[in-house]
Amino acid sequence: MTTPDYLDIDAIRARVADYEPRARPDGHRSVWAATALVVASGDRGPDVAFIQRPSRSGDRWSGQMALPGGKCDPGDGSAICTARREAREEVGVVLPDPAGRLDDVRGRTHRGIVATYVFGLDERPALRPAPSEVEAAVWIPLTTLLSPAAAFRYPWGGIGRFPAIRHEQYVIWGLTHRILSSFAQALGLELPRPA
Repeated sequence: MTTPDYLDIDAIRARVADYEPRARPDGHRSVWAATALVVASGDRGPDVAFIQRPSRSGDRWSGQMALPGGKCDPGDGSAICTARREAREEVGVVLPDPAGRLDDVRGRTHRGIVATYVFGLDERPALRPAPSEVEAAVWIPLTTLLSPAAAFRYPWGGIGRFPAIRHEQYVIWGLTHRILSSFAQALGLELPRPA
């Protein structure tokens, strides 16, 4: 599936604003972490910002692709503030108010809820990865995320094969893939199912 021609940044903002997510109230004590799904106008349509976590021994998220985000800090005041702070710290992007929120997602290995906010930008800023937190940062076209050619099943840990998206050397799966499914749903679309 390709991105419909009418789905520009303004349309994405409007659709996300109209979306009614399955989500806890902002500031609810079960919201453990927050992520920023940053979508910006690119050369060939909307692009989404991703980070690659650093490769570290003993880290269960080592080297995985993710959205900018992290654990809620009591000083943040809200999950929106967490998402904005993490985007600034991890990739150097200062975000406006969010267009809206996606469905909450619960991690498979942690009991807390991850809240995701969508931020629409008219121009695509440079991503400046913080070396201590991010190995790489990349903009991936929304058309790639929605392309059946990019969908596949990712084998992990000998326990199964999970829906995933491949872009160049990057693989998006797990919690981040589930968040992207919610984003596609908010846009009135769906991620392609891998064969």
